[in-house]
Amino acid sequence: MSRVWRVADAYSAGSGKITRNIVPVHPVLARMDFFDLLVRYETELWNHLEDRLREGGAASLSTLSALRVVDQHDRRARVQDVRADLRITVGAASKLVDRLERDGLATRRPHPDDRRSSLVDLTPAGRDALATGTAVLDEAMREHLADEPADALAAATEVLARLDARLLTSAVTA
Repeated sequence: MSRVWRVADAYSAGSGKITRNIVPVHPVLARMDFFDLLVRYETELWNHLEDRLREGGAASLSTLSALRVVDQHDRRARVQDVRADLRITVGAASKLVDRLERDGLATRRPHPDDRRSSLVDLTPAGRDALATGTAVLDEAMREHLADEPADALAAATEVLARLDARLLTSAVTA
């Protein structure tokens, strides 16, 4: 098993200096550190992007995510698609679509093949909100990731996609 190392900074009150040390970490702790860092990063990134969207006069991140799902399904989105793509409950997806409709960003129409279901489509205001939010979000992410090498971002994306797929597969088989 290969060793895992962590950077540990130590502050010396006597000298007022910070010393950077490389210390070995038990593999279980490294996995826990990965989890902690991933969750904290997601939370901080979400909050940062919400702030940027608000400052840019754009829809919230949850609204923008729902608008993206509806748009990606090309006038054939159902509440179930919103649920599946955002990985939320049917109740939460239904409430989210209700809010889109209430805010004039989407409309529902009867599903032509399933009378128990309806199709969700963006209104012109919804398409405008999607365009505005996407532009603000893209600029915020471009600024946030500007100093990161493209190959490192591609590698991180690949690892996260693989881990995500593994969780989805294990959830289906459980």
